[in-house]
Amino acid sequence: MLRHTRYSRLVFSLAAILLLLSGLPAPLVADEHAHAARLAAQEPIRGQKTPQIFIVHSYTKDYPWTDAIEQGLRDGLRGAKARIETVYLDAKRDQSVENMRAKAKALLERIETSDPEIVIAVDDPAQIYLSAPYLRGRVRPQVIFCGVNAPLKNYGFPAANVSGVRERWHFRQSVELMQQISPRVKRVGLVTDDSETSIFLLAGIREEMAKAGPMSATIVGLNKVGTFQQWQRAVKSLQNRADALAVGLFHSLRDERTGQVVPPETIHAWTEAANRLPTIGFGEYARKHELLCGILSSGREQGALAAAMARSLLEHNNKAGELPVRINQKGVIYLNLKTAKRFGILVPFSLIEAAEVVAQ
Repeated sequence: MLRHTRYSRLVFSLAAILLLLSGLPAPLVADEHAHAARLAAQEPIRGQKTPQIFIVHSYTKDYPWTDAIEQGLRDGLRGAKARIETVYLDAKRDQSVENMRAKAKALLERIETSDPEIVIAVDDPAQIYLSAPYLRGRVRPQVIFCGVNAPLKNYGFPAANVSGVRERWHFRQSVELMQQISPRVKRVGLVTDDSETSIFLLAGIREEMAKAGPMSATIVGLNKVGTFQQWQRAVKSLQNRADALAVGLFHSLRDERTGQVVPPETIHAWTEAANRLPTIGFGEYARKHELLCGILSSGREQGALAAAMARSLLEHNNKAGELPVRINQKGVIYLNLKTAKRFGILVPFSLIEAAEVVAQ
């Protein structure tokens, strides 16, 4: 009986020592390596769930605007102690309302299963089909939007768990830039697709014109078209009515014969061959398709602003509705000297010096 008691005390003493040792901090380097390894393996640390951020893009990876926003998000979230999952709705090529609703429902199921702390919803379709009908007003997740063109009241934003970043085109400033490059430009015509994004952007341009007054050039048309054939007719019509062509979005145009979405490269190639007017652009697509100039909305800025808001939620444990809505401000001065040469335009050196992006 005595030996059993001593044995029990010995076991108890060893257990107590092991318990104390387990509470001592490990060497700093080892702890940092273990921490990094757990994050890389997406495992919880000391029983705590690693926060998750769910990024929902409205479009696809190969769309320049989406790619730029993704880069801004990744840069802004670098080093954040969170798991990140990214999905794409492909709303430009898949224009079926039924399909989009089905995709949103499937995403909602994934969100409810994985229970992320934050959803970053990018561009308007993500708000139309997911954030506004399903996520707004919940305790979890917190929602940060970006790239939104519609009036926020359309979605019931901001809300207790929703805030984010609005997008605007620098239309007036882009027209003025064109006139600095080519003073003979007195009339500008715009052609864009009939996507939700274009509808809201056009409404924003009209609202801005109503508030700030006429622009430095006469706007001879804000053309919204749904098919490639309508695009062709609009571009041809503007050749004799305008001095410059403002090229809007063309990533959802359908072929009237097949009903299929026409690849942007096909539309760009046709436009470049048929158009004789210097071109203005407003987004990342202007670089890819070598338009002449523009004050471009920055997808990276949208992503960076949204990432900063998401980090605030992670690091300060606040609610999205406590963060003020933001709007892109900077704009990127873009010039393409090769395109200018093709149009026989000599760009002033002062503008080249001022531009952030000069293609040649």
